[in-house]
Amino acid sequence: MDSHKRLVASALVPDCSGRIFVQQRTLTRRLFPGCWDLIGGHVEEGEEVISALKREIREETGWTLRTIRHELSTKAWSDGPNDYEERQFIVDVDGDLERPVLEAGKVSGWMWVDRTNVEKLKENRQPGDQLIYDSVLEALDIVSVERPIRDHPAAVIVRESGRSSTPRRS
Repeated sequence: MDSHKRLVASALVPDCSGRIFVQQRTLTRRLFPGCWDLIGGHVEEGEEVISALKREIREETGWTLRTIRHELSTKAWSDGPNDYEERQFIVDVDGDLERPVLEAGKVSGWMWVDRTNVEKLKENRQPGDQLIYDSVLEALDIVSVERPIRDHPAAVIVRESGRSSTPRRS
């Protein structure tokens, strides 16, 4: 990583229907005011990426990281004076997915995104700013091939390769 780039850790949390959680930034935020965003934030100096991911999930939703399913491709972006390298993870969390505890003053709302409403992610974004939109589409593609078939007695996970596996029970 370039020493001038700031590192960001982000979480894409799917629900049991394969939708991805996003939150809307308040209009008072310096970066991306009023935009839909992922859970995540800056990795502090000396902090490991996964530790930052756990911290951001807890701070922004009240949920706790259970497992990391997949790491998406690293995204590079800039806000003008600063360059960022964003590491994004599809994760499972513990907590009430219908009652996230949002950060007061930083987040004004939340929603679950699938292909029927993914275009909302472009609201309040500059033309060409599709990082969140593209990341959510990438996650939806991955989650759609790994989602358990709920009515199956063994809760088989169907994978893209056509093979299936039975998840371990805890």
